[in-house]
Amino acid sequence: MVKYAPVDVHIGSIAIKRFIEDEKPYITLHGHAHETVDLTGSWKEKIEDSYSFTGVHNGSELALIEFDTKEPEKATRSLIDVKKS
Repeated sequence: MVKYAPVDVHIGSIAIKRFIEDEKPYITLHGHAHETVDLTGSWKEKIEDSYSFTGVHNGSELALIEFDTKEPEKATRSLIDVKKS
């Protein structure tokens, strides 16, 4: 604990995680914190009944998350090579 906040490899907002735990949205989409996937090795997480996906990626490729709202557990992530012209 640091100043009443738990410390772990998840670098995202504790307030957002608590919101997900309390409000239980079906799916949440996240971005910006590139270190998340680097530190955890995962681009998706299930928090109780909520599915959370992040499209962040530190490489030159574009990360694309595809999912069906009826089967979010089958979500896939593809890295697409984007050439600068």
